[in-house]
Amino acid sequence: MTKTREQRLADLFTQGEIIGFSNNDLRYIIRYVESLRQEAWQLLLSQEPTNNDLRYIIECVRSLRQEAGQRLLSQAPNNEDLRYIIECVRSLRQEAGQRLLSQEPSDYDLRYIIAYVEALRQEAGQRLLSQEPTNDDLRYIIRYVKSLRQEAWQLLLSQEPTNDDLRYIIAYVKPLRQEAKSRLLPIIVPQTLEQIMSEIKRLA
Repeated sequence: MTKTREQRLADLFTQGEIIGFSNNDLRYIIRYVESLRQEAWQLLLSQEPTNNDLRYIIECVRSLRQEAGQRLLSQAPNNEDLRYIIECVRSLRQEAGQRLLSQEPSDYDLRYIIAYVEALRQEAGQRLLSQEPTNDDLRYIIRYVKSLRQEAWQLLLSQEPTNDDLRYIIAYVKPLRQEAKSRLLPIIVPQTLEQIMSEIKRLA
Protein backbone atom coordinates (compact mmCIF):
# COMPACT_ATOMS: atom_id res chain seq x y z
CA MET A 1 0.00 0.00 0.00
CA THR A 2 1.43 3.40 -1.02
CA LYS A 3 1.84 6.32 1.35
CA THR A 4 -0.95 8.18 -0.46
CA ARG A 5 -3.42 5.37 0.11
CA GLU A 6 -2.35 5.07 3.73
CA GLN A 7 -2.93 8.78 4.24
CA ARG A 8 -6.38 8.55 2.69
CA LEU A 9 -7.28 5.78 5.08
CA ALA A 10 -5.90 7.78 7.99
CA ASP A 11 -8.06 10.73 6.95
CA LEU A 12 -11.16 8.55 6.86
CA PHE A 13 -10.48 7.25 10.34
CA THR A 14 -9.70 10.74 11.67
CA GLN A 15 -12.89 12.16 10.20
CA GLY A 16 -14.97 9.28 11.49
CA GLU A 17 -15.96 8.32 7.95
CA ILE A 18 -15.34 4.64 8.52
CA ILE A 19 -18.78 3.23 7.86
CA GLY A 20 -18.66 0.81 4.97
CA PHE A 21 -15.39 -0.94 5.69
CA SER A 22 -16.07 -4.67 5.53
CA ASN A 23 -14.36 -7.09 7.87
CA ASN A 24 -12.19 -8.16 4.96
CA ASP A 25 -11.12 -4.53 4.38
CA LEU A 26 -10.29 -4.12 8.04
CA ARG A 27 -8.23 -7.29 8.11
CA TYR A 28 -5.97 -5.88 5.41
CA ILE A 29 -5.68 -2.52 7.14
CA ILE A 30 -4.80 -4.26 10.41
CA ARG A 31 -2.16 -6.33 8.70
CA TYR A 32 -0.52 -3.77 6.44
CA VAL A 33 -1.17 -0.27 7.87
CA GLU A 34 0.52 -0.22 11.24
CA SER A 35 -0.41 3.39 12.00
CA LEU A 36 -4.12 2.47 11.81
CA ARG A 37 -3.88 -0.99 13.31
CA GLN A 38 -5.48 -0.27 16.68
CA GLU A 39 -8.35 1.79 15.25
CA ALA A 40 -9.11 -0.84 12.62
CA TRP A 41 -8.86 -3.63 15.19
CA GLN A 42 -11.33 -1.93 17.52
CA LEU A 43 -13.69 -1.40 14.60
CA LEU A 44 -13.39 -5.03 13.60
CA LEU A 45 -14.21 -6.10 17.14
CA SER A 46 -17.32 -3.92 17.06
CA GLN A 47 -18.48 -5.58 13.83
CA GLU A 48 -18.69 -9.09 15.26
CA PRO A 49 -15.62 -10.65 13.65
CA THR A 50 -16.06 -14.20 12.40
CA ASN A 51 -13.80 -16.97 13.55
CA ASN A 52 -12.15 -16.78 10.14
CA ASP A 53 -11.41 -13.06 10.69
CA LEU A 54 -9.79 -13.85 14.01
CA ARG A 55 -7.74 -16.71 12.57
CA TYR A 56 -6.41 -14.29 9.96
CA ILE A 57 -5.32 -11.84 12.67
CA ILE A 58 -3.76 -14.61 14.74
CA GLU A 59 -1.77 -15.85 11.76
CA CYS A 60 -0.68 -12.52 10.33
CA VAL A 61 -0.50 -9.90 13.12
CA ARG A 62 1.82 -10.96 15.92
CA SER A 63 1.05 -7.99 18.19
CA LEU A 64 -2.66 -8.87 18.33
CA ARG A 65 -2.40 -12.65 18.65
CA GLN A 66 -3.12 -12.79 22.36
CA GLU A 67 -6.24 -10.63 22.16
CA ALA A 68 -7.52 -12.29 19.00
CA GLY A 69 -6.90 -15.73 20.49
CA GLN A 70 -8.87 -14.88 23.63
CA ARG A 71 -11.74 -13.56 21.54
CA LEU A 72 -11.69 -16.69 19.39
CA LEU A 73 -11.83 -18.92 22.46
CA SER A 74 -15.02 -17.11 23.48
CA GLN A 75 -16.73 -17.73 20.12
CA ALA A 76 -17.35 -21.50 20.19
CA PRO A 77 -14.15 -22.33 18.31
CA ASN A 78 -14.09 -25.43 16.13
CA ASN A 79 -11.11 -27.75 15.97
CA GLU A 80 -9.43 -25.78 13.19
CA ASP A 81 -9.77 -22.56 15.20
CA LEU A 82 -8.16 -24.24 18.19
CA ARG A 83 -5.27 -25.50 16.10
CA TYR A 84 -4.54 -21.91 15.01
CA ILE A 85 -4.42 -20.82 18.65
CA ILE A 86 -2.26 -23.77 19.65
CA GLU A 87 0.26 -23.07 16.91
CA CYS A 88 0.42 -19.28 17.12
CA VAL A 89 -0.55 -18.14 20.65
CA ARG A 90 1.89 -19.70 23.08
CA SER A 91 0.22 -18.29 26.21
CA LEU A 92 -3.13 -19.90 25.28
CA ARG A 93 -1.82 -23.27 24.10
CA GLN A 94 -2.79 -25.30 27.13
CA GLU A 95 -6.30 -23.84 27.35
CA ALA A 96 -6.88 -24.39 23.62
CA GLY A 97 -5.37 -27.87 23.81
CA GLN A 98 -7.66 -28.89 26.66
CA ARG A 99 -10.65 -27.57 24.74
CA LEU A 100 -9.55 -29.51 21.66
CA LEU A 101 -9.25 -32.74 23.66
CA SER A 102 -12.88 -32.30 24.72
CA GLN A 103 -14.17 -31.84 21.15
CA GLU A 104 -13.68 -35.30 19.62
CA PRO A 105 -10.24 -34.55 18.19
CA SER A 106 -9.11 -36.25 15.01
CA ASP A 107 -5.72 -37.94 14.76
CA TYR A 108 -4.50 -34.75 13.08
CA ASP A 109 -5.72 -32.67 16.02
CA LEU A 110 -3.96 -34.97 18.47
CA ARG A 111 -0.70 -34.67 16.55
CA TYR A 112 -1.00 -30.89 16.88
CA ILE A 113 -1.38 -31.17 20.63
CA ILE A 114 1.56 -33.56 20.85
CA ALA A 115 3.78 -31.23 18.84
CA TYR A 116 2.87 -27.94 20.57
CA VAL A 117 1.37 -28.53 24.04
CA GLU A 118 3.97 -30.20 26.24
CA ALA A 119 1.69 -30.48 29.29
CA LEU A 120 -0.88 -32.48 27.30
CA ARG A 121 1.44 -34.73 25.29
CA GLN A 122 0.98 -37.79 27.47
CA GLU A 123 -2.82 -37.63 27.31
CA ALA A 124 -2.92 -36.92 23.58
CA GLY A 125 -0.36 -39.63 22.88
CA GLN A 126 -2.29 -42.26 24.84
CA ARG A 127 -5.47 -41.34 23.03
CA LEU A 128 -3.74 -41.54 19.67
CA LEU A 129 -2.31 -44.97 20.50
CA SER A 130 -5.81 -46.22 21.32
CA GLN A 131 -7.33 -45.44 17.91
CA GLU A 132 -5.42 -47.43 15.31
CA PRO A 133 -2.58 -44.96 14.72
CA THR A 134 -0.94 -44.66 11.33
CA ASN A 135 2.82 -44.65 10.90
CA ASP A 136 2.69 -40.83 10.79
CA ASP A 137 0.85 -40.78 14.11
CA LEU A 138 3.42 -43.09 15.67
CA ARG A 139 6.30 -40.97 14.45
CA TYR A 140 4.90 -38.00 16.39
CA ILE A 141 4.50 -40.05 19.56
CA ILE A 142 8.01 -41.50 19.25
CA ARG A 143 9.50 -38.05 18.72
CA TYR A 144 7.64 -36.05 21.37
CA VAL A 145 6.24 -38.38 24.07
CA LYS A 146 9.19 -40.00 25.83
CA SER A 147 7.03 -42.03 28.22
CA LEU A 148 5.28 -43.71 25.27
CA ARG A 149 8.28 -43.92 22.96
CA GLN A 150 9.07 -47.61 23.29
CA GLU A 151 5.44 -48.69 22.99
CA ALA A 152 4.95 -46.57 19.87
CA TRP A 153 8.28 -47.73 18.41
CA GLN A 154 7.38 -51.40 18.80
CA LEU A 155 4.01 -50.75 17.20
CA LEU A 156 5.67 -48.92 14.32
CA LEU A 157 8.01 -51.86 13.77
CA SER A 158 5.00 -54.20 13.65
CA GLN A 159 3.45 -52.05 10.90
CA GLU A 160 6.35 -52.47 8.48
CA PRO A 161 7.86 -48.98 8.61
CA THR A 162 9.01 -47.48 5.34
CA ASN A 163 12.47 -46.06 4.83
CA ASP A 164 10.85 -42.63 5.14
CA ASP A 165 9.56 -43.58 8.61
CA LEU A 166 12.99 -44.83 9.62
CA ARG A 167 14.75 -41.75 8.28
CA TYR A 168 12.40 -39.61 10.39
CA ILE A 169 13.39 -41.58 13.50
CA ILE A 170 17.07 -41.29 12.61
CA ALA A 171 16.74 -37.52 12.19
CA TYR A 172 14.71 -36.71 15.30
CA VAL A 173 15.02 -39.51 17.90
CA LYS A 174 18.61 -39.96 18.98
CA PRO A 175 18.02 -42.91 21.38
CA LEU A 176 16.57 -44.98 18.51
CA ARG A 177 18.90 -43.73 15.80
CA GLN A 178 21.16 -46.78 15.55
CA GLU A 179 18.33 -49.30 15.62
CA ALA A 180 16.39 -47.39 12.98
CA LYS A 181 19.51 -47.14 10.83
CA SER A 182 20.04 -50.90 11.01
CA ARG A 183 16.52 -51.49 9.71
CA LEU A 184 16.80 -49.31 6.61
CA LEU A 185 16.18 -51.37 3.50
CA PRO A 186 18.83 -51.16 0.76
CA ILE A 187 17.80 -49.46 -2.44
CA ILE A 188 17.65 -52.00 -5.25
CA VAL A 189 18.88 -50.53 -8.52
CA PRO A 190 16.64 -51.62 -11.40
CA GLN A 191 18.23 -53.80 -14.03
CA THR A 192 19.08 -52.30 -17.35
CA LEU A 193 17.19 -53.51 -20.41
CA GLU A 194 20.32 -55.30 -21.59
CA GLN A 195 20.60 -57.20 -18.30
CA ILE A 196 16.92 -58.14 -18.44
CA MET A 197 17.23 -59.46 -22.01
CA SER A 198 20.34 -61.40 -21.07
CA GLU A 199 18.50 -63.02 -18.16
CA ILE A 200 15.55 -63.93 -20.42
CA LYS A 201 17.88 -65.61 -22.95
CA ARG A 202 19.62 -67.52 -20.19
CA LEU A 203 16.33 -68.87 -18.90
CA ALA A 204 14.96 -69.72 -22.40
